[in-house]
Amino acid sequence: MRSVCFIPIKANSERVPGKNFRILNGKKLYEYICEHVAEANIFDDVYIDTNSEEIASYASASGFHAIERKPELALNTANGNDLLVYHFEQYPLSDYYFQLFATAPYLQPRTIKDCFGKLISSEKYDSCFTATENHGFYWLNETPVNYRPGILPRSQDMAAVIEESTGLYGISRESLDKYRCRIGARPYIHVISKFEAVDINTEEDLKVAEYVGKVIYNL
Repeated sequence: MRSVCFIPIKANSERVPGKNFRILNGKKLYEYICEHVAEANIFDDVYIDTNSEEIASYASASGFHAIERKPELALNTANGNDLLVYHFEQYPLSDYYFQLFATAPYLQPRTIKDCFGKLISSEKYDSCFTATENHGFYWLNETPVNYRPGILPRSQDMAAVIEESTGLYGISRESLDKYRCRIGARPYIHVISKFEAVDINTEEDLKVAEYVGKVIYNL
């Protein structure tokens, strides 16, 4: 059984300029997930996909493999599925493929290990991802999706809405090849705390992450 992990880290960012290089509680953003993957120490190979010489040098010094980012996959039109399918085509000999992101600085090594163990040890699941479980009142296109306004339930009794944290994805080779998607037909959903699920997409997210790091993780 062979497993491989890919961490895409671009040099460019549209919404938050230089996002992956920004300092978060004294450390560059991209360093967090790399350190947590190294601490988890469960993958046979870890590849850092980047168009940054600094990050490529960091990857090599950390014992990872550096992949030069394909130019079209550095555009804002590219997505996580495009990246993982490309990585699968370049490295087709693993049994399980994982994708983790630098924008999830507080995804813990224990969570990485738990997701890995659950996926590879169960025939029930063909993929996995991290998520948060929310019990709020949700609407989509001006329509309630998890409750009826005329019958107002207690929030704790409502059906939970699951939100991908976009921090970790894992999938078997067979399902990735079949569906060309980072989530298969039978995913294991690993619920994490909202603190661990902090995701950096805006300047406000960075401020929230700074606060969470200091108060929750004592950084």
